[in-house]
Amino acid sequence: MPTPATIGGTRQRTSSASSTSQPVASVPFIRASAEHREPVGLDITRTLTGSDQDLSVFDIPAYGYVRSIVLLVQGTGGAGGSAVATENGAFDVIKNIALTEPNGAQIAQFNSGFALYLANKYGGYRDPMGADPKSSPAYSKIDSNGNFSFLLRIPLELNLRDGLGSLPNQNAAATFKLRLALAGKSAIYGTDPATTLPNVRVRAFLEAWDQPEAATGGSVNATTPPAMNTTQFWTTQVLNYGAGQQTLRLTRVGNYIRNLILIGQRTSSTRVNGDADFPDPLTVQLDTRPLDIVERNNFKNQMWERTGYDQAIDTAKGLDSGVFVYDFMHEFDGGLGRENRDLWLPTLTSTRLELQGNFAEAGTLTVLTNDVAVAGSVFI
Repeated sequence: MPTPATIGGTRQRTSSASSTSQPVASVPFIRASAEHREPVGLDITRTLTGSDQDLSVFDIPAYGYVRSIVLLVQGTGGAGGSAVATENGAFDVIKNIALTEPNGAQIAQFNSGFALYLANKYGGYRDPMGADPKSSPAYSKIDSNGNFSFLLRIPLELNLRDGLGSLPNQNAAATFKLRLALAGKSAIYGTDPATTLPNVRVRAFLEAWDQPEAATGGSVNATTPPAMNTTQFWTTQVLNYGAGQQTLRLTRVGNYIRNLILIGQRTSSTRVNGDADFPDPLTVQLDTRPLDIVERNNFKNQMWERTGYDQAIDTAKGLDSGVFVYDFMHEFDGGLGRENRDLWLPTLTSTRLELQGNFAEAGTLTVLTNDVAVAGSVFI
């Protein structure tokens, strides 16, 4: 994991005379710091084609403590009408999304933009009513000419209340790196625009905390986020299953597990069918015991209780077909991301974490695992 440095991202202030007096109190990190945003340097426009297009690797500017990377994706100039979106729509125009630390370790890995959309929607990083990217003023679904727009975050910070998970990013010689690709047109269109495919513009922005001064006004400042170098990860595992009783082993263990997002899709079909095929009940097996046995309607009701998403399936502020969220981050007041970290599931590299149940038809289960490597006391 990255180590702190003393250059870059330093907030410039004029110290008052009182700053040299004996410190009398400790100021929390986010009070001592300030929020910061700037473009990453990724601003690429490509015409959509039938093939994938690699958008290369981009350095994240060195500044303070990185909180997230924001991606703004816009498709314009499509023409001719008749465009019909695929089930996942515009989000899948980006793919193979990866954010890596300066030492090369991978923090976030999403095979598709739709997977990143789900991490934004169900990851607990914002109040649920402001977390759905389809509700954002930056979102417009694919229109008849094939044009669209959306905004997604690649998250590092775990909690807005204290900055936990923000990582030191102050060495311009050792930067975080972002990689992604533009998908071919079939990823987002069931039927292409009749005349012209759009130009797709991809931009990225850094969200960070400033580097606080050591002391101000006679008070000692916390100059780093709590339990600095505590790092959350998002990884993707794709499991194929047949019809009937199945045991699917989840291999991403060894840290505290914060969230599991399960995406079911019937072979050569849709998430709607994946929803119908999902085991009823599903057993979550931890080593030699059933951790939970949850009936499908109960599962969906639980997701509604923790998000408030009550609109039509696959629309803004509605749940998503084939998507089941099994989280460990709701204990503060019952909402996703409203957590004291007490429910995080501790695992070892030897832990057997499995999903068991009867699948109605063969398909694939994509598992997005959000786990946390702690670097100090993180529990409130």
